[in-house]
Formats: sequence, C-alpha cells, structure tokens
Amino acid sequence: MTGTGIIALSSYLPGPSVGNSTVAEATGADTAWMEERIGIRSRHYARPQETTQDLATEAAHRLLQDVRTKADLIVLATVTPDQPVPATACLVQNRLGLTGVPAVDVNGACSGFVYALAYAHGLTLAGVSRNPLVIGADVFTRHVDQSDRRTAPLFGDGAGAVLLGPVPDGYGILGIELWAEGSQADYATVPPAGNGPFSMNGRGVSEVVLEMGPKVLNTALARAGVRLEQLERVIVHQANPSLVRKLADQVGLSDTVVPALGSRTGNTASASIPLTLDLSHQEKPLRHGDLVAFVAVGAGMTAGAAVVRWHGEG
Repeated sequence: MTGTGIIALSSYLPGPSVGNSTVAEATGADTAWMEERIGIRSRHYARPQETTQDLATEAAHRLLQDVRTKADLIVLATVTPDQPVPATACLVQNRLGLTGVPAVDVNGACSGFVYALAYAHGLTLAGVSRNPLVIGADVFTRHVDQSDRRTAPLFGDGAGAVLLGPVPDGYGILGIELWAEGSQADYATVPPAGNGPFSMNGRGVSEVVLEMGPKVLNTALARAGVRLEQLERVIVHQANPSLVRKLADQVGLSDTVVPALGSRTGNTASASIPLTLDLSHQEKPLRHGDLVAFVAVGAGMTAGAAVVRWHGEG
C-alpha cells in the first residue's frame, strides 16, 4: 500500500431547494435567462442558524459514520470561516470528537479543495498523516447581494468531504498541479467586513477559467502519466453549467465525462469539487481503476487540478 487515495466521500446540501422563481423575485432577473444563459435551475441556502462548521460537520459525519477508519488530520477548505480565530476546522474537529487531531483551514477560494487535497496528500507523503479528512464547505450566499441579478443567481451553499487512505501502488492521487496569480486578485473579491458584498469581473474570471483550467489539467495529467482520453470523469468547479460546458468543449471532453451538476447546486465555492464528486458518484458510481480528474479555478486568482485512479468498487 504505497499510494494515497479517496476511500470514502459524502456531501451535504442545506435546506430546501431554491428555484429560479424565488431568485427572480429578489433580483428581477428573468427565470428563462437564468436557466438558459447560465444553466442554473436551483440552489440551496444555509438556514439562518447554520454556519460553515455546521455544514462541514454534517458532511464529515455522514462520511465517518459509514467507515471504521478514524481521521488523523482535518483540512477544511473554506472562504467563509465562522470567525477569524480559531480555524473553523478546529471547531469541526471538536464536534466530531476527534480529540487531538491536527486541524487547519485553507483558503484557495473555489480552488480551495484541490489546494486542501494537495496539502493533505503532502502530509501523508511526509508521514505526518495516514487518513486525512479533507472538507470543502461554504455559506458564500451570505457574502452576495441577493438583489444583484449578476451574482445572486449563481451561488448556493453546501459541503463535501473525502477521507484519504492507503491504496495499492498505481492507484489514488497520481498527479497534482497548483497555480496562483495575485495580480488578478481584483477579478473576484469580498471586501473587509462591513465594506460591501462580493463583486466580480465576470469576463475576466471567465477568461482565466478558459486559459488556466486546461493548463493545470494538462500539467496534472503529464505528472500522472495519463492521457486526456483515458479519463472516465472530470469534476470541474461548478462556477455555472454554461462555463463548465465551454471549458469542456475547449479541452475536448464530452458531456458524459464532465457532469454539470451545478444546475441544481449553483456555485458552492470551496464545496464545489467534493460536492459534485459525491453527487456524480451517487448517480453513476465510479468503478475500480477509473481515472478521475478535478479541475478548479477561483478567486485569487487560483487554479488547481488533480488526477486520481479510483480504488474500490462503487
């Protein structure tokens, strides 16, 4: 057992589904435009009393109750920590009863989960951890002006989690690539508390997605020694289904390989990759030996990709 792979996964979507008609009432945006132009039909909002730690804890609890393995590290990707200090991962650790287990937050925006996965994988290679719990969770809708027709239709809240563990050589995480460019930081921002909601240069963000998404994917594939056509599934950050489809077309991947499940979740920020992975796995279980890639581009600007050979059945 010389590799590190995903041995369990789960997700959590809070509250009831929120349809486009509800968003239209607040924003004045046309429901047909929301569905046809950006491809989103619904999303989920955290209940007023729910926090990031609530979402992260629920996703992790669903995972851990079905496995006998105890997590020995928690890495939480989030851009909506419950407070500046302590790390939300520590609050999750306490609620899961994982006394003494190291816990840390990672902020890579919508690429955060891939960064967190790389962080956890590195600590397994260093011998610090054997079974890291990697979570992506955000309540990003609380940083969005719900009357803004340009941004409000795009976002939802949610969480996803994976447990890593030893797998046979040739399986698990085969290659990872990370990137960031701080000169593009103003493309997508949430100002300091009290100074306004999330703002985004939509065209600028889309250009970076279509440029850097393929680049980080191709580099991760090269590091893994895998060809694009060998991929069984590619989990792309669900910025919106229309942009996911553009990226897939640019790379040369079909709809059957790239699920666009953001149509019913919206953009869930750090939760997007693990949430989409779990929902896709529920719809069509990954099989032993399948090659899977994760691709994300987020604020910062940041980007990340990972290639995994699936170990285990269903």
